[in-house]
Amino acid sequence: MPKRPIVRTAAAAILCLHGAVHAINGAQLGGYGIRNAAMGGTSIALPLDASAAANNPAGMGFVPRSAALDLQVFRGQSTSEYVLPGNRLDNRQTTPVPQGGINWPLSPTLALGLSLAASGSGADYGQPALPVPGAGNARSTLRIGELVPTVAWKPRAELALGFGLTLAVQQFEAQGVVVPAPVPGGLLPLPEHGSQTASGVGWRAGVLWKPAADWAVGASYKARTPMGRLDGYRHDLLAYSGGKLDLPEQYGAGVAWQATPRLTLAADWLRIQWGELKVMQDPAGFGWRNQPVWRLGASWAVDDRLTLRAGFSRNRGPIASARTVQNLLVPAIHDKAWTAGLSWALDRDDELSVGYELDPRSTLRGSGDSAGTDITSKVQLFMFGWQHRF
Repeated sequence: MPKRPIVRTAAAAILCLHGAVHAINGAQLGGYGIRNAAMGGTSIALPLDASAAANNPAGMGFVPRSAALDLQVFRGQSTSEYVLPGNRLDNRQTTPVPQGGINWPLSPTLALGLSLAASGSGADYGQPALPVPGAGNARSTLRIGELVPTVAWKPRAELALGFGLTLAVQQFEAQGVVVPAPVPGGLLPLPEHGSQTASGVGWRAGVLWKPAADWAVGASYKARTPMGRLDGYRHDLLAYSGGKLDLPEQYGAGVAWQATPRLTLAADWLRIQWGELKVMQDPAGFGWRNQPVWRLGASWAVDDRLTLRAGFSRNRGPIASARTVQNLLVPAIHDKAWTAGLSWALDRDDELSVGYELDPRSTLRGSGDSAGTDITSKVQLFMFGWQHRF
């Protein structure tokens, strides 16, 4: 794998702070930035703090000189009835996920910023998936950290254009994977390769336009980020993609409307191109589909100090029922989320925010070759954030 020491040094700290997450949008969280996440993730036309570059780089052109430090605490519970009648597997995880950023306007027309985001997927069942000699406990972890250095330019006061790099690092580990053996009807455990790390560099861009004082529209694009090889897995579990787990291309558009001086409404449409990744095209692999996402959010400024937020997100789940067996270790089955939150201004420069996301209990029932395998999952996220103006 090519060495990228700058990328690794810049992003590795994120991986040290979080474990595996399986949330609303495959391996991605429902929203980045606590205030936007509490509004169902709506963010493409609504930059609320220095995390904005993770959603739309152009948003940094409308963010003041400030910093944001956020934490989403993931709490996931899933169970699986796997292949054999009565073979029940249980998975529970509590994981901190850091986010944040800093934005520094150099002039009324130019701003430099840095946002960070973390995501991932995985499960730990604490026992072998099947009673196969030599099989270890069924467990997987995918951690992804992204740093997004950004420049935003405002050719006019109401228009911003943004460009950012995606400096990504990932860690992947899987154990207890059982596959069909050459002998008809036989099963064979794959060897364990431990934790492998890869890095990659991509780019993203966006535009944000405010045609009127109470309206904003935006669009963003994130190119596929090619990642290095996870060498230990390139000859078995990830052989089809040459040992690579690239980050998907995605694009979207959003609108925000300040309906009254205190009420703001927002909506986003986002498409995540999971199905275009080589690893997802493996006939025997995960097989995630391209995923359209709809997000709605609202905020209400009760007074000069208190703001309330709520939102809803809906998508097409990335896993088809016929691929249930292959996704035992990455149970990303949720297709809807409800969110709520509030912010409290401590003074003119500091604000505390909290939020909550519920991905209701959902069940994916296997069909075709996955008949007899069901996965049930419920996810909660508890959000905490601090925003500071310089």
